[in-house]
Amino acid sequence: MCAVQVLGACAALDEPADADFDSTDYWDSGLVYHQHIDVASLSSGFSSEELVLSGFVSAVAASANDLYFIDEGAGQLVQVDLAMMTARTLVNLQSPSVPGLFADIDGKVYVVDRANNRLLIYDNYLSDVRFLPFGSFLGNPYDVAIGEQGQWLFVLDNLEGNIATMDIFGGVTQIMRPELPSSMSFIRPKAIATVGPGLMVLDSGADQVIQFNHYGEPLGVYAEEDLRNPKALAADACGRFFVADDNGLYLGFADMSLPGRNIAVPELAGLDVRDLWTDGVFLFVATRDDGIHMLLIDPSCGAP
Repeated sequence: MCAVQVLGACAALDEPADADFDSTDYWDSGLVYHQHIDVASLSSGFSSEELVLSGFVSAVAASANDLYFIDEGAGQLVQVDLAMMTARTLVNLQSPSVPGLFADIDGKVYVVDRANNRLLIYDNYLSDVRFLPFGSFLGNPYDVAIGEQGQWLFVLDNLEGNIATMDIFGGVTQIMRPELPSSMSFIRPKAIATVGPGLMVLDSGADQVIQFNHYGEPLGVYAEEDLRNPKALAADACGRFFVADDNGLYLGFADMSLPGRNIAVPELAGLDVRDLWTDGVFLFVATRDDGIHMLLIDPSCGAP
């Protein structure tokens, strides 16, 4: 049997350097329910801190043993130690309703601060906060992703459909936007993720996922006949992407020759999913009023 790989279905095709594919068949990927985190009942890891959370989650991200989420009701960015299952507030937010949250392996957490038209960066090791202003390039920043081994930030504007490419110092190097109405134009962009050689954007208005390279050139359209009212998107380093929609969870591949499919997860039935995050091992599902659900991905892929 061929091993499913990024941009190819068989072992004879080139393999990306950031993933160890060996003979694993990612086509047979499945999800195993692992854990439910009731965020409203989390206790503080510091005796001097009183943690008051609403349990309404708008965004989720994770890195190593740390889980991060935005509590929409409390207006807070929260860190959870998954080993101790204790939490602490990192910063207060003025616009906690957007899903723009990303955590990298270096301990930095990136948050779209839409109210102030900027990107908030929290350094978990230094306990330091800095800001990267968007200026006039983005009118309604909504989601953020990081690619090229942490060299570039990609910020999605869900009103105008622009994607700003920024360096780690905040300099805007380019603005990407699909030209002219077509099957690869945005109607209502909802989420952005990096996968393989480019970006994926979830368009909730057209019920599809569009892939671009890092220069804004379209590479393909996925799941346009399978999705219904999609809400969230996540992708891993092995070329798999996950979408939450009214049908549940959808698994797709960054390869036009491989069809995607719906995966039934009974524990998520009827929940209002707000955001997805994956490190290739777990899929974290943030819901509006039922906390965060962790699903084990089988087979697993190294962290993106």
